[in-house]
Amino acid sequence: MQADKKPSSKGMTFVLALVFGVFVGGIQEDFAGFIIGAMLGALLAQVMHLRTVTKLQSERLAELEGEPKARQPVQQPHQEAPPRPSEPRRAPIFDKASDTAVSPVMPAPAAQPAPAASVAATTPAPTARPVATPRPPPPPSFVEERINDFIRWFKGGNPLARIGIVILFFGAAFLAKYAAENSLFPIELRFVGLAIGAFVLLGFGWRLREKRPAYAQLLQGGAVAGLYLTVFAASRLYGLIPLSLALGLLIVIALAAAILAVAQNALALAVIGTAGGFLAPIMVSTGSGNHVALFTYYAILNLGVFAVAWFRTWRVLNVLGFVFTFTITGLWRASGYEANDLFTTDFFLILFFLMYVAVSILNCVRQPPNLKGYVSGSLVFGLPVVAFTLHATLVSKIEYALAWSALILGFFYLILGWTLWRTRRDTFRLLVESFAALGVVFASLAIPLAFDTRTTAAMWAVEGVGLLWLGVRQERRLPRAFGALLQIVGGLGFFVGLARFTSTQAVFNSIYLGALMLAVSGLLSSYWWHRNRERQAVYEAGAEVLFAVWALAWWLFGGLHEIDRYLPTAVMGSTLIYVAFTAALLAFIGIKARWSLPQTFALYLPALGALFCLLYATHVGHPFGEWGESGWLLLLAVQYGLLFLLNRDRLDAQRIGEQALHAGAFWALALIAAWEVSWQVEYHTSGVWPVLPWGLAPAILLALLGRKQLAPPWPLAQNESTYRIVVAIPLVVVVSAWIVFVNLTNIGDPGWLPYIPLANPLDVSVALCLAAIGLWWTSLGHLERGKLWSDERGPVVVIAALVFLWLNAALIRSLHHNFGAPATLTGILNSTLVQASLSIFWGLLGFAAMTVAARQKWRYVWIVGAGLMAVVVVKLFAVDLSSIGTIARIASFLSVGVLFLVTGYFAPLPPRRESREATE
Repeated sequence: MQADKKPSSKGMTFVLALVFGVFVGGIQEDFAGFIIGAMLGALLAQVMHLRTVTKLQSERLAELEGEPKARQPVQQPHQEAPPRPSEPRRAPIFDKASDTAVSPVMPAPAAQPAPAASVAATTPAPTARPVATPRPPPPPSFVEERINDFIRWFKGGNPLARIGIVILFFGAAFLAKYAAENSLFPIELRFVGLAIGAFVLLGFGWRLREKRPAYAQLLQGGAVAGLYLTVFAASRLYGLIPLSLALGLLIVIALAAAILAVAQNALALAVIGTAGGFLAPIMVSTGSGNHVALFTYYAILNLGVFAVAWFRTWRVLNVLGFVFTFTITGLWRASGYEANDLFTTDFFLILFFLMYVAVSILNCVRQPPNLKGYVSGSLVFGLPVVAFTLHATLVSKIEYALAWSALILGFFYLILGWTLWRTRRDTFRLLVESFAALGVVFASLAIPLAFDTRTTAAMWAVEGVGLLWLGVRQERRLPRAFGALLQIVGGLGFFVGLARFTSTQAVFNSIYLGALMLAVSGLLSSYWWHRNRERQAVYEAGAEVLFAVWALAWWLFGGLHEIDRYLPTAVMGSTLIYVAFTAALLAFIGIKARWSLPQTFALYLPALGALFCLLYATHVGHPFGEWGESGWLLLLAVQYGLLFLLNRDRLDAQRIGEQALHAGAFWALALIAAWEVSWQVEYHTSGVWPVLPWGLAPAILLALLGRKQLAPPWPLAQNESTYRIVVAIPLVVVVSAWIVFVNLTNIGDPGWLPYIPLANPLDVSVALCLAAIGLWWTSLGHLERGKLWSDERGPVVVIAALVFLWLNAALIRSLHHNFGAPATLTGILNSTLVQASLSIFWGLLGFAAMTVAARQKWRYVWIVGAGLMAVVVVKLFAVDLSSIGTIARIASFLSVGVLFLVTGYFAPLPPRRESREATE
């Protein structure tokens, strides 16, 4: 039987914290009331959760002792026991009477009556169909789990009593405060009444401790909290009893609550009593108290926590006292602290710290700490962090005080860990490692507190990778975790100290050497995690990749910082060379160490470097600026070299995105060529010439991919589908977009050459681009074209549209350069010469299309030509008719009319394919 799943307390903790926070905050009408209510709600949720866990453990123990299982199904009398899962399946045997194969492992159906003996002898056993295992229901969502936890908690125990004791406590506190503010009763009578009520509640709880233990513990907890409140208010607020007597009474109450809790094994009583004691001074505070009295009172409460820890391992109680103590101490430090309070405040802070270190050790006497849980982890690791942070706020203005404090705290943990290690107790082993790690951390922290941050970064990095290596060798998780933490903290400290860098020496300076040490340490850490991947913890799954990225980031930062600072006139070229060298180095390390992660980084790093430098080139003006030509050559060579090794299986890298790398390198080559040639041409001449490379460069590469036999064999021929489809399609889109753009925006000024229609630089370039597109399309096989475009007439339409746009633009440019026609949109629309020329030209195009289509029997092309002729007719009557008196308009009408007559004679409509096939 599987053990029941432990109920989670997160949902009810959140819900009760929110409910009580809103309730108390609404009564107090301030944020402090909300915080108090939320803390109390969370506390009660934890108490109820622990009670539920205890109940489940008791039920589990009862089952182990032999009690019948409630959910075990009762077996039917005539039903055979199913075979055990471990029993092997045997081959079928033959019944002697019927000679029919039956399986001895298949049970008879339980619902069928037992057959007669004679029938059983002659009838084969029915073959039972395997019953499909029902699919388990989907696991509940996070919200459903939280709601179920809260409902389960509310139904368990006595929810009314739980809510009632909380309301009673707050009611008593508010009654005392209201009575004090309005002077309803004599002050002595008020406190006597509160004390009597608390004792009555305690007596009832004690009498019911055996009949109703949960209810009794709640009553006793509320009574203890009420006594805390009464004594503190009587002494602190009104001075009715001297301080010495109040301290004695508080000690007695704390010890009594501890004794009652330990005697009844009542965690709820201990938690409620302790929480009530911590909340008492907050509920009655006026904001003008003596911090010595407050911290003395909390020291007494913590003595009670310490006394309970001597007998019981109640981690929730320990963390409750820890949270209350240091939270209130921190709040007082932020609001009421003055410089004169340094020694007394620091004294109590150190005292609280030592108390909870002792509590952690006492807990480990019985069982090792569960550092994965938030309770043990908060005491072992959270305690020194919180205490040292508060201490740092007190002594920060004293020179070297923080450095000495960190050093003393580090030695304290090292000595304490060594002392516990000498005891040779197994329960102390994990705590010893934790204390040793804390000692190393705080001793290391003393270095940056006394020295420059950049000076200590390398030391921390080396120390961190040493700890990590030790953790891998000894299979210890804590040294690995602290080694990683040291490197990260060292990197952050190094980054903070960059603003104060003043060195003028290249390479041999603290920034580059520190970044180099961080990079090497990170790479070694990643390698050690790679070596330890089979034995690593679940939370270490991504550590190898994370620290490899960390190392690469510091390596690139150090090198690029040096380039930017000491090579300002060659930033682009030096950056490209540095990135190419880094990729080659990573590939070499990965191959030698048989480590795939650096090889993967090496494969993709040139692409990232190229993208960065292309963006940077926009500020330079062109990609070959700042010695970029040598850098681009080396980077592309390294990229293709790594792809070649990957193709030959000599590079053990992830092949995800291999096609994208081939395509990106080819596109980058096209972009760099177009950009650089355009910039160089613009630098030496003007006119249309600088625009041409943006279309010709990708068109030339597209024509290279449009050859029937791709060359060279690698990378083009061996990756034919990649280059013909993935690489070529974006080039086709770019070339087509350039054709549209240049024909709509450029008048084709040839500069120092005369303008010749269709023989000028722009028209020749457009013709070459269209030829490259056509060459690529015809190089594709029938299947490849079918994958790209289901109907092959679609690309024909696109190319025809591009040609139509180009020829119209060429006509307008010719009219502009030879006859002075306008080239702007408004001028074209209002120019009689341009409009008449367009009408005649469209008519000629329609005539040509219809004539060729009639001869070739292309019905679809004929319809397109006829549509163009119809457009011409509409244009004649809608546009050209407005100036019928002009020669150009008349010529256009006459020309188009003649074209229609000739077309009707020479180019009749081709028949449909079905009719044509029937005729033939």
